[in-house]
Amino acid sequence: MTLQEIAAATGRKADKVRDECVELDLMVREDWAGRPAVSVNDARALVNGSARRAWEHAVWEAGVKAACREWEAARAAAAEAAGAEVDARHAKSWRKKSPGEALSERREARVHAAAQFERTHKRPGRYVNLQYIDASEEGSRVAAAVGAIRGPAAAESRAKEVA
Repeated sequence: MTLQEIAAATGRKADKVRDECVELDLMVREDWAGRPAVSVNDARALVNGSARRAWEHAVWEAGVKAACREWEAARAAAAEAAGAEVDARHAKSWRKKSPGEALSERREARVHAAAQFERTHKRPGRYVNLQYIDASEEGSRVAAAVGAIRGPAAAESRAKEVA
């Protein structure tokens, strides 16, 4: 359908219709007479507004996905910082521990920090999963306070749970 026909049907100028097509990434070609036109499906979407809604939703969804990637990066950074803090705090005493104990202590600190991050920061969207806590604890100040008091789980208690 030509842009002129779409403009007549919607009560707008053809230039405004062309601008909207460019904004919504709809392909404008020429028909058999050399007039600017779009496909019938694109014309229908322009007239009923579904093209605009789909475009706005895609923009919103891209923003949510970007926020989810940032949230995951922040969670990983919090866990890494906790592991580095344990490394720095126990740099001298690590020589007295077995490699397994040292790695276990570092892992516990990382898991605890990531869990606390998940408790204190709500997920920005559904595109990211909670890895360390239950969904009922997400964004809960009470759960964050309890987690801060408990601290990282001890390696011995975890070994007893597994056995």
